[in-house]
Amino acid sequence: MTPLRDDYLMRQVEAIAAILARVAGLRLEGNPEQARAGLEEAHAMLLGAQSALIRRVDSATAVKLIGSSERTLAFASLLEEEAEQESDEGRKARLRARAAELRSLVESKEPR
Repeated sequence: MTPLRDDYLMRQVEAIAAILARVAGLRLEGNPEQARAGLEEAHAMLLGAQSALIRRVDSATAVKLIGSSERTLAFASLLEEEAEQESDEGRKARLRARAAELRSLVESKEPR
């Protein structure tokens, strides 16, 4: 990656982290509608026009479509927050499992 692209990705990931912190705060304060809206904003910012597609495809395809490890890990964090907001236990478990799978795929692609 070029330094300019690296800088852009890092700024994007930092912005998503800030939105996630705000969303978690809203959820914990008992503002579920605002928390959900913030989460949708973060998905759109991170994934752009492909947001709906990436959220539907399997994890391996999502990793390929997203492209960078940093953005994939940010997407996993969004799914974890979505799981926290979910009242349906089955969906909550699926979201958490998908986030874990995305993290695992990134780690296998770039072992430490």
